[in-house]
Amino acid sequence: MTSSASGPRRIGMLVPASNTNAEPLTAAVLRDVPEVEVFATRFRLPPSLDAAIDRAVLGESVDLIGELAPDVVAFHGTAGSWTGVDRDAALAADLAAATGARAATTATQAMLAALAALDARAVSVVFPGSDEIVDQIAVQLGTRGIAVTGRSTLPADLTNPEIAALSRDRIEELLLAGDRAGADAVLCVGTNLRAGPLVDALEQRLGLPVIDSAVALAWHVLRLAGSATAVPGWGSLLRSQ
Repeated sequence: MTSSASGPRRIGMLVPASNTNAEPLTAAVLRDVPEVEVFATRFRLPPSLDAAIDRAVLGESVDLIGELAPDVVAFHGTAGSWTGVDRDAALAADLAAATGARAATTATQAMLAALAALDARAVSVVFPGSDEIVDQIAVQLGTRGIAVTGRSTLPADLTNPEIAALSRDRIEELLLAGDRAGADAVLCVGTNLRAGPLVDALEQRLGLPVIDSAVALAWHVLRLAGSATAVPGWGSLLRSQ
């Protein structure tokens, strides 16, 4: 059973235990949106980036978030963008059924919805890790008719704490480094990458929409909760809400 239609919509987030960006960023984005309230619980990520996230990984966090009777459930992770977008969509459907929410999404599903909303069919991917993961992302996006025409990566995959420790200047360098020729948008994959506060300024510099996965998830839960509130300061996606 979801929350009362007369009160704020309840958003339940499932957040990796090592993620320190998800909750503060979501709170900042939705600070002036009174029609929603956000609650979070945590789970432990598997050690391998190649591990698919499923109910076994999420464990008790699904039952715990279900106890607040959420209207929308959001899995704050992007692993589905390289381990399988179909499997990720099935996870979202499973989360809705398990919690009784009217809808559920993931960071990967939010990015896909954002790309569709912006009519972006070619992207330059920013990823705080290796080209091997971006190769897998390109395959998965290709199944949705989206081409990866450029990329900006690091020499090796970082852990979640290492991603969170990247400086603002280093993140900005990473976002500006990719080849954007032919791209309709820049896609930042990784909800612990603190790129969200840079999106507005970078869009003006690049002349392209910048879709940050954590910002996209905040945008998507607003849409799924039925909110039409535009939120300035976080890029074109939320301004067009």
